[in-house]
Amino acid sequence: MDDANTLIIVESPTKAKTITKFLPSNCKVVASKGHIRDLPEDRMAIDVEHDFACDYEVVPGKESLIKELKSSLKKADRLLLATDEDREGESISWHLLEVLKPKIPFRRMVFHEITKSAITKALDGGRPLDENLVQAQEGRRIVDRLYGYTLSPTLWKKLSNKKLSAGRVQSVGLRLTVQRERERLVFKQSTYYDAKAQLLAAQKQGFEAKLTAYQGQRLANSKDFDSVTGEYKAKGQVLMLTKEQALSIVKELKGEQFKVQDIQRKPFVTRPSIPFTTSTLQQDAIKKLHISASDTMRIAQKLYENGFITYMRTDSPSLSGEGTQAARNLVGQLYGQEYLSPSPRYFAAKSAGAQEAHEAIRPAGDTFLLPSDTHLTGKELALYELIWKRTLASQMAEAKKATTTVTLEAGSGTFTATGTEIVFPGFLRAYVEGSDDPDAALEDKETLLPAMKVGQVCPLESLVEVEHQTKSPARYTEASLVQELEKRGIGRPSTYATIIKTLLDRRYVVKEGAALAPTFIGFAVCQFLETNFPQFVDYDFTSMMEDGLDKIASGELDKKSFLCSFYCGDTGLQNQNVLQLQQDNKVVSKTLQLPHISDSNPVMIGPYGAYVIDANGAFISLPLSWTPGTITDEDVKTLIANGKEKLQPVSLGNGAVNGEAVKVMNGRFGPYWQEGEGKDAKRASIPKWVQDANRVEDLELANRYLGLPRNLGKDEEGNDVLAFKGKYGPYIACNNKTRNLKKTDHDQQLFSITLDEALVLLSQEVEKSGAKGKKGGSRMAKASTVKDLGEFEGVPVSLANGRYGYYLKAGKENIALPNEYKKDEEKALSLTLAEAVEHIRTKRAKD
Repeated sequence: MDDANTLIIVESPTKAKTITKFLPSNCKVVASKGHIRDLPEDRMAIDVEHDFACDYEVVPGKESLIKELKSSLKKADRLLLATDEDREGESISWHLLEVLKPKIPFRRMVFHEITKSAITKALDGGRPLDENLVQAQEGRRIVDRLYGYTLSPTLWKKLSNKKLSAGRVQSVGLRLTVQRERERLVFKQSTYYDAKAQLLAAQKQGFEAKLTAYQGQRLANSKDFDSVTGEYKAKGQVLMLTKEQALSIVKELKGEQFKVQDIQRKPFVTRPSIPFTTSTLQQDAIKKLHISASDTMRIAQKLYENGFITYMRTDSPSLSGEGTQAARNLVGQLYGQEYLSPSPRYFAAKSAGAQEAHEAIRPAGDTFLLPSDTHLTGKELALYELIWKRTLASQMAEAKKATTTVTLEAGSGTFTATGTEIVFPGFLRAYVEGSDDPDAALEDKETLLPAMKVGQVCPLESLVEVEHQTKSPARYTEASLVQELEKRGIGRPSTYATIIKTLLDRRYVVKEGAALAPTFIGFAVCQFLETNFPQFVDYDFTSMMEDGLDKIASGELDKKSFLCSFYCGDTGLQNQNVLQLQQDNKVVSKTLQLPHISDSNPVMIGPYGAYVIDANGAFISLPLSWTPGTITDEDVKTLIANGKEKLQPVSLGNGAVNGEAVKVMNGRFGPYWQEGEGKDAKRASIPKWVQDANRVEDLELANRYLGLPRNLGKDEEGNDVLAFKGKYGPYIACNNKTRNLKKTDHDQQLFSITLDEALVLLSQEVEKSGAKGKKGGSRMAKASTVKDLGEFEGVPVSLANGRYGYYLKAGKENIALPNEYKKDEEKALSLTLAEAVEHIRTKRAKD
């Protein structure tokens, strides 16, 4: 079939473009642009009674693509499905087969990198569709759908907030961050002391030594305190110094000689890290390049699709023989043979369930491009270089180091000085793993001690007491949360970026620096699930679910049995949810159990976020900037005491309208912004949504409202087109004609509408609703439809004509056309649905 016309389907246009470069002329590559079929968003779409059958629907907007694929299929002699080599890719291929129903031979086209040799080899090989992988992916999709669509409505009801959601792995990730915050809240901080001496060796070389013992008793250090609770756990002859004791010892020892009693030198070696898997790539990119997990995966996907790296969703750290040899060849060329490991290193996955692609993430091909030869820039170059360095380092010699420990005696005190020397850098020449702790030193840093010998007296330059405070457990960062999820076997590494993004997007957690700090709403969701659905946020249970999916993928477990054990029966999610809905526990569920907040003034959760209740029963919202970990009980009590006090004028800075001072004022009808003073001052009411979002003191936002009305430009007759914020909401006006704008979008349309969009809106005929005597009352624009073009994303698309020319309508949405269409009837009427869709997408992209 070498000359057979071959249709190859991939997921993305970028991947299609790259692959096409390596294919003969009888091959055509088409991109499906992800899934062509999926479960609808507006309902569960799972028939539990009939073996969990899925009611799939064609993804809106993919109808024309499916027609194109079917048309291409008619001209082909064989079909190759070249979607990604993982469960998701297998599922995409299965959906394509279900929709296209090819009558020609088809196979899966298998490759892990997009290079000429890999693609050429894949053309002649291939394999059948792996039904077990399809079943495993569908099992994951169904169990996640059952979890989310069952528990989310329960959250809405019990916590009075329809913006909430639950997810099988997402909720467990949230629990990890909340549990860590609870540990921080109850952590018992302790203070202890020691001392440090600045000493001189021969040739007046300075070094530092730490007081480690006094009168034969070891001094307490950080290891003597429980890292989770902060409790002091040392036993026996350990001395925990107070400040007074430390000052007394310093005073006593200042007059003593500091004499070297012992010198110990211990050599050791450091081995390079294994090549990147999905999880470790995310962790290191976050730590070293300061990019998020989701950005890491997005950039890695682009590098893969453009042929720079191997497939980026993998649990395996192993390198192929080709990859291993390419790395070793480059190490020899760049660093010399002495920097190569004595023999090739081979790596195996620690997890028995490791699947997805079967090689680590490395530079593509049998020779690795130098970063400087890739022509990449910015974050793409940085990520490629990170992968390139880690791959090379995995085949390099161990780093040889040595620690030197010098013990000095000074009267009753024992001091210790420690140094580290890099004897041979080995792999450190290429790569040093980043640190998630900004205070931690990188592995390549040396701390050399000057040459000394036993019996030597080292003159004292200074001796001071040093205060130490125990630190509560660090909050999770994106990197450490990814690491913890993988360590516990929760979820798949390829989903971690999405999980973290969801937690941030839903404001279950917020970023404080690099740390993930759970919010009050995050605490509430976690508390509710822990209390009422403990099994379904249990770490071990979630890990066992992953094991079950792995067994489905390997053919060891039936998908139906797996789903039944999760959803059906007395202990299944379905019945547990029914029992929960029957309970009258709404008030208890909305009351947060916070260890540092008094039961007399508990924090509650409602549809608008966290609040407290004062003695008169009035609800007082907590500032949006507050999180459970940053407030005290005193803060809450003060808020309740001051909650109903009048808003005092607050100066925000100079305004953008007249350059005068902008203040937050309080008036008869509520708070407002004011620029300037007296009768000429500019004033604007502060919208309710701004107050709810705690953005009253946002100067940039104040300037936008004080700057109204917006002058959008002029119509064809030279009249000004203006955008206003009025008593009944936002609207546009031109020459005594007005049209209402959206009232529920936080005024986004008010501040983004363009002249063309406004002219289209103004050109529409107005049908009065019958409300009399109300200027700007409820009105509905009636468009003059000229031509029906078809449907896009489930809504009718039509060509309409108004006072200012032709425009498009997609459902209730109006889309301005370019100027060349507005007055040209022939050109406007020649518009096809495909062309209209492009105009719609362009407009939405700008929005």
